Amino acid sequence: MIDLAVAWGERRQRLRLLCTVLLGVSLTTGCSGPPRRPAPPALIARVVPPGFAPSVRFLANDRDAFVANAERALRGVRAAAGGGAINILALSGGGAGGAFGAGALVGMTRRGDRPQFHIVTGVSAGALISPFVFLGSEWDPQLQEAFSGRRTEHLLRKRGLAFLFRPGFYKRQPLVDLVNEFVTDRMLREIAAERAKGRLLLVATTDVDKEETVIWDMGAIAARGGQTGRALFRDVLVASASIPGVFPPVIIHVQGDGRSYDEMHVDGGTTVPFFIASEIAQLAPQTLEPLRGAHVFVLVNGQLSTFPQTTRERPIAVLTRSFSAALMHSSRRALDLAVEFAHRQSMSFRFTFIPMNHQFAGALRFKASEMSPLFDYGVRCAARNELWTTLDHALEEAQRAATALPRFDDACPVAGMD
Repeated sequence: MIDLAVAWGERRQRLRLLCTVLLGVSLTTGCSGPPRRPAPPALIARVVPPGFAPSVRFLANDRDAFVANAERALRGVRAAAGGGAINILALSGGGAGGAFGAGALVGMTRRGDRPQFHIVTGVSAGALISPFVFLGSEWDPQLQEAFSGRRTEHLLRKRGLAFLFRPGFYKRQPLVDLVNEFVTDRMLREIAAERAKGRLLLVATTDVDKEETVIWDMGAIAARGGQTGRALFRDVLVASASIPGVFPPVIIHVQGDGRSYDEMHVDGGTTVPFFIASEIAQLAPQTLEPLRGAHVFVLVNGQLSTFPQTTRERPIAVLTRSFSAALMHSSRRALDLAVEFAHRQSMSFRFTFIPMNHQFAGALRFKASEMSPLFDYGVRCAARNELWTTLDHALEEAQRAATALPRFDDACPVAGMD
C-alpha cells in the first residue's frame, strides 16, 4: 500500500507538471498572434516600412546607400552649424547605465556649457536618451523623469513559462509603455522641425535576420508624423533597447518589389555599442569631408573595466554579467576605432564613462534606488567640469585600479587628471 501511495503521488506530480507546461504552451501560442512573414531574402534589399522613403534607413555596411545620402545630409548639417564647428554626440548602450548619461547631460545644462549637437546618434539606452538631447535643454525635465528611476522601477516583469516558447525573459509591454509615454506628437513635430534645419538624429538597431546594424533617420520618421510615424519611431526605439534574451525582439513590417516581409530587430548594442558614423565611412572617408574639424563627444553609459566579484549561479546573474562583459569589451574596441577615426578627420575627441571605482549596480538594475544616485552622480560630474576625459587617461586610471583591492568612491571620470 505504501509503495502504491508513493507511486501515485509521483504520478500526480508528473501530471501536475505536464499540465503546467501545457497551460504555458496554450497561453503562449494563443496570445502570440499570427506567425511572422519571411525576412527579405537579399542582404541589400530595397525594402522599407510602408509609407516611408528608402532613405529612412540603411544597413551600416551598405556603401551605395551611405554615399547616396551622405552628401545631402552633411550639406544640411553644415547649414545647421551656421559656418561654425559641427558638434557630434554619440550615446552608447548600457541599460540602467543610461541614468548616468542622462544626468551628465542635465548637469551640462546646469553648468551652462552644453552645446547644441548637430548630429546625435544613439544605441540601446542611448537611443532612448537621444530624442530628448536632440531637442535641447528644454526637454531636460522629461529626460530626468524618464531616467532618474521612478519610471523604470517596474521595467522588468517576468513572463513566466512564456519565455520557454517565445524569446525574452521579461515582458516587452513595460518598455513599450515607457517609450509611448514620452514619444508624443509634440516630440515628433519638434524633431521634424530640427531635421528641416539640417540636424540629424540617428538610431541603430540590429537586424537579427541579416545579423547587421541598421541605422535609422529618426528625423525622417518624425517628419512622416501621424500614427504611422509615431508607431515606427516608437518601434525603432524599443527595438534598439531590446537586449536579446532580456526583452522580446521587435518585428518591423517592410515592403518592396511587390512583396511583404517581416524583419526582426533587437538591441543595436548587439553589433555596435555606439557610432559616430556608419562603419562604411571607414571605406569612404572622402564622403565625410564636411565633418572635418568637428567636435566629437562620446558618452559611454557603462564601465570599461570592473573589479572581480563572485557571480551567483542564477540565470539572471549570469545573463547580467555576460551582457555587461560583452558591452564593456565592445565599447573598448569601438573607442579605439573612434579615436583613430576622429584623428584622421582632424576632429577633437572627448568621451566619458562610469569609472570602475564608482559602484555601478549593473545594466539591468532599473530600481529607483540604483538609478537615481547614478543620475545625480552624472549631474555632479558635469557640474564640476569633471566629465570629459581622454582614452589614455581612462586606461591609466583603470590600470592603477586593477592592481589594487576594490575601492569605491564618488570620483568623476577626470578626478585627479593633470
